[in-house]
Amino acid sequence: MYNGVMENNDKWIVQIRKGVFEVAILSLIKSEAMYGYEITSELNKIPLFQLPNGSIYPILRRITKNNWATTYWEDSHDGPKRKYYKITDEGMEILETRIHGYKTVYESLYSLQNRGRLK
Repeated sequence: MYNGVMENNDKWIVQIRKGVFEVAILSLIKSEAMYGYEITSELNKIPLFQLPNGSIYPILRRITKNNWATTYWEDSHDGPKRKYYKITDEGMEILETRIHGYKTVYESLYSLQNRGRLK
């Protein structure tokens, strides 16, 4: 039973999480460039998106390899240089397409769930 909270060991939830991390990251870097630790910190504020330290970097590499984000280095005031990730035009298109796709799936499932309740 979920009791309003998603179970971490539910394999279906794990697969959903894997499928939406790219969308979540693109959503974060849509309005401003961010560095890896900053992205992880923002994701960790939402229980569904909590990641262990370092786990974000393979996803970020995949996003940049697909040309959905570019990177640049910038000096930090309190440490070494930081690698920032900034969404590309292609990344914006992917984000919009995937958000639309997710919304369509969600609305369809919600419709099926509530089917017959209005009778």
